[in-house]
Amino acid sequence: MVTCKARLTPNSFLRKAALALLFFALAALCCRKAYEESQLAHSRERSREAPQSAFDFVNSIGVNTHLNYFDRIYGNFPLVEHELKSIGILHLRDGAHLQNDDYNHALYGRWIRLGSLGIRFDAVLDPRSKLGPLNRALLDRIDALSGHTIESFEGPNELDISNMKDWPSIDRDFDRALFDADRSLPGPNRIRVIGPSLAFASHSAQLGDLGDDLDAANIHPYPAGKMPSVIFPEQVTLAKVMAGGKPIVFTESGYHNALHDHRGQPGVSEAAAAKYIPRLFLEDFAHGIPRTYLYEFMDEAPNPELTDAELHWGLVRADGSEKPAFLAMKNLIAELSDRTQPARLRQIDWALGTADPHIHHLLLEKSNGVVDLIFWQEVSSYDVGNQTDIENPRVQAQLTFGHKAGRITLYDPVRQAEPVGIYRNAKSISLAIPDEPLVVEIRF
Repeated sequence: MVTCKARLTPNSFLRKAALALLFFALAALCCRKAYEESQLAHSRERSREAPQSAFDFVNSIGVNTHLNYFDRIYGNFPLVEHELKSIGILHLRDGAHLQNDDYNHALYGRWIRLGSLGIRFDAVLDPRSKLGPLNRALLDRIDALSGHTIESFEGPNELDISNMKDWPSIDRDFDRALFDADRSLPGPNRIRVIGPSLAFASHSAQLGDLGDDLDAANIHPYPAGKMPSVIFPEQVTLAKVMAGGKPIVFTESGYHNALHDHRGQPGVSEAAAAKYIPRLFLEDFAHGIPRTYLYEFMDEAPNPELTDAELHWGLVRADGSEKPAFLAMKNLIAELSDRTQPARLRQIDWALGTADPHIHHLLLEKSNGVVDLIFWQEVSSYDVGNQTDIENPRVQAQLTFGHKAGRITLYDPVRQAEPVGIYRNAKSISLAIPDEPLVVEIRF
């Protein structure tokens, strides 16, 4: 039997090969588009959420000061006042102290002056400060001296590392006495009570449940030179033992820049701190922490050798100059500030076309309806072992909204106060997400 075969000419072969290649290219394109659309749809499904209040976020930002350190940088009060007014932080944590009338007038006159800027204080009361009997009269006196600028009284500071014998009993008794004295204040004068702070959340079990004698529990979870999120969820889980269902606040946390002090927590560069510190506040708030107080506002005294960590926790150097982290926080606060709570928080439909697990976000809404969507890579920005900054490449991603926005403005507060990008009448924009906050302001 003779089998007949079709004969392919060179031209017909090339045409068929080209058609085949075109078919496969179109098929691949369709598959890729279908995959991207499925990923985008999945992302949109996961990212339909109600924002939190921008007002609440900005009010979650606090900082520690030492206004009674008259012989250090805090002695230059005009500088302190100017820098606090410039950065826009409205919540300070400082110690309550009492001595003679001249001292009290000098110290609390500063509290009153800062109170005129809208600043309010978390006043730390500690048995080592020798304030006298812990009763209503004492709280009334301190509050009056401060010009009624106190928004919370806080119990003893880190007795768990004080070498005091039976520190848990001292903490519990002091906290109970503080709470009872506070509850005896007249109704409108009732001030929140924050429990005693712990240097190590693992010591919560030794205190036990303090929930009946406080309005918020209190720990000091320092990331120790690592990225801010390393404390979650372990530190909060441990603190819940003493919280009794009440909120947990962080009255100390932060990063120092003493790169030549290797005795305790490792330091980070000023450049890394400028990335980490804004992320610290964002991470804490996103994890449900209503207030974080950074330690601290100013480097207390000169130490150009960078050999003493205690002198390098500040946002402002000992010579009065502002560190990059100061400018980053100033810009972030300015971009997110709001005068009041939104009347209603609405659901926002958005999608980010990337599955990168290191991309974190926080969705906020202002009272005028403007939405702020903040993205950042939650990755290490500093190698503490080699003491070098890590240059993380930006993650490229497409941000898409459920409906068109009239104006979208991008801010990179670590780099500058001015916008880094503006888009009009857009439903989708391309982002390059860094390891520092990228603020996407949306006006629908």
